Amino acid sequence: MMDLNKEIKEDLNGNPEENPAHFIAVLVEALFVLRKIPDSAEGIKSKIEPELSAIVARTSQQVVDSYAQQGESLSSQNQPRFLLELLENVFHQFRNVARMHKIVLRNLQRIIPTPEETVDEVSGVPVRNELLYDMNDVWSKIQAVLELVLREYLDVQTSSRQRAPTSFDEPSTDINSYFSKKKPTKSKKISLFRFDASIHAMSTNSYVDDNMTFDTGNLFHVNLLSEVGLGKHQMVCKPSVNNITAIFMPLEAFIKEVEDAVACQDGTSSLQSFVTEFIQNIFLGQVHATVSSSIAAATKGFDALRHVVDHKTQKDLGVTRPLLTSTVTVDRNIRKLQELMQSLPTYGDQFLNMICNILKEYRDTCNSAYRGIVQIESDEKRVISATWAKDEDISRFLRSLPSWRSLQMSERQDLSKKLCSEEEIRTLNSKEALILISNLSSEAIIPQQEIITDVTQMRTIANVHESLEWFAGRLRQFCELLSARSPNSMNSIELSTREYPPVSDKSLESLKMLVKDFQDLAEICLLLLHLEVRVHCFYFLLPVAKQSNYAGPIDDLDPDSNVLKLNKDLSAMEEMLVQSLQPQKFKYIFESLGFLVSSILMSSIQYLKKINENGIKKMCRNLFAIQQNLTNITMARETDLDHARQYYELLYMNPDDVLSLIVEKGPDYSYSEYVSLFQLYQKSHPHIKPANLDTLLHKLEEVMNKTQNGSST
Repeated sequence: MMDLNKEIKEDLNGNPEENPAHFIAVLVEALFVLRKIPDSAEGIKSKIEPELSAIVARTSQQVVDSYAQQGESLSSQNQPRFLLELLENVFHQFRNVARMHKIVLRNLQRIIPTPEETVDEVSGVPVRNELLYDMNDVWSKIQAVLELVLREYLDVQTSSRQRAPTSFDEPSTDINSYFSKKKPTKSKKISLFRFDASIHAMSTNSYVDDNMTFDTGNLFHVNLLSEVGLGKHQMVCKPSVNNITAIFMPLEAFIKEVEDAVACQDGTSSLQSFVTEFIQNIFLGQVHATVSSSIAAATKGFDALRHVVDHKTQKDLGVTRPLLTSTVTVDRNIRKLQELMQSLPTYGDQFLNMICNILKEYRDTCNSAYRGIVQIESDEKRVISATWAKDEDISRFLRSLPSWRSLQMSERQDLSKKLCSEEEIRTLNSKEALILISNLSSEAIIPQQEIITDVTQMRTIANVHESLEWFAGRLRQFCELLSARSPNSMNSIELSTREYPPVSDKSLESLKMLVKDFQDLAEICLLLLHLEVRVHCFYFLLPVAKQSNYAGPIDDLDPDSNVLKLNKDLSAMEEMLVQSLQPQKFKYIFESLGFLVSSILMSSIQYLKKINENGIKKMCRNLFAIQQNLTNITMARETDLDHARQYYELLYMNPDDVLSLIVEKGPDYSYSEYVSLFQLYQKSHPHIKPANLDTLLHKLEEVMNKTQNGSST
């Protein structure tokens, strides 16, 4: 900065471009000698606004010339990056203009005697006197011009907002009053110099004649961005409220510079007030309306949650199974709001609240759709599998099984590592079967309305599971990034290049709870499918023993009709679920099903009134038919069904031979299973008296005790 107390001497051989501050000082000295200071200062003040507008117009033309292809117009293109470039260039030039005005004001104050001279604490320049202007005038005009530029590009009507009062002594505070058309008047004074040349870093080739008189009314008569004399509109991109996302950060930085340079009432500049009002009253409302409309189109309607994305979208998302169109639509809108949190960080909490409200509505939509599938007509009663999935004891036990825990392992863990031994798994499978059997009435047949008979509904549930699990995973990543930005977080997670702004703990906790809700519903859907397949086994297999005849005179070569129906049902469910679920989840649905079928048919022996050799063969055919079908589904031999078949084959032997086999090889079945076997044998052979049965059961108890004691020693 030059020394204002130093004597000013003109260097006739020097280049004004190299030292503009010295050149300005020389010019001010010359004006003082010629007694032109008052007129020149007034001229400078009156031309601030048109000079700034001319800068905007010329810079707009430069951007258009740089990027517009021959015969095309940038004004019709949604390219806010051109607007960003325009503003960045304009900001740079406006800073130079302000800097030069500051130099002029310092020199004017230096040479004009003022007995009551004071220094402005903010800008560091002398307070204006009656003949001068001050830096507040300059910054106020800069804000006025920028506001009009923003109104043009943000598609805001100029008359939609009244401007706050400025430091100018004009009767009206309407911003339009600065740019209203005025009657041209002949200039009485001729300016001796201008400030739109080297002073604000513009090329000398862009000078206009020093004698030209500016008329602010004519300058903005056609359009804010119309250059003097051009008469045409030079827009660098299509006006849109969404343009704010590209320019917000540099715009806020420039506004901060303005507010640091001038004393603003209540600390907020007029330009900041405009931007804040625009975002809160216009932009946020439009974002909410656009997002709501997009989601409503994807989630409303009877079949909204049945539609899945196409294969191309599936591939683009990197998923192997279909996702609901509604979930992907909601996710895309959430992503847009996440981007807005980064583009407009000041409003991060508002956008996060929008995200939470959207998630709440979609969660309710998914819950409603789930209830529509599992709820029996208008009654509050649900299908059996849904009731079991909600049962705390059953749900807690199923989630403790190795098969479920293996699904929860992260990809980094060794999935080949066995969580339990084969014997432990068999014990747990036996416990699962007993829990499910005990939750069904021993007498009644399951009503048809208490199962899901439409397998397409099961496909829908599978789609809901995959979609919500995928969605919850993406939301969980979002939560982790937000948690890392929380003021109270000690998380050192690596953030992306564009960080999320800090958000309130309340909003973050609300988001985390919603993520948990989606994950919980996804898990309930998977548990329901696991249980529904098993309820179908009960539905078809309980009548096998309770309603069919196994003591007929004819050897029926076909399995029981209910077994055939079960096989058809299992195949239909396989066809639907194999396309909708990931392999490990498909395996979870059908895994250990053979053990359950074996347990159902073995426990059903108590319901058989009698059985002969033809009946034994028929029961074995039932087991073999189911075994073949399950082997085709699971691609593994279901040895548990061999165990059940061998159980019924013991009926070919008399009880004494069975006891001898137990003594020789040890028991393959439980005491209660042998008891049921002997009881059916006695009912099927009337010559065996009840007393004889009691004797057999007593021998059985002794043999079982001996073998168990022998194995323990």
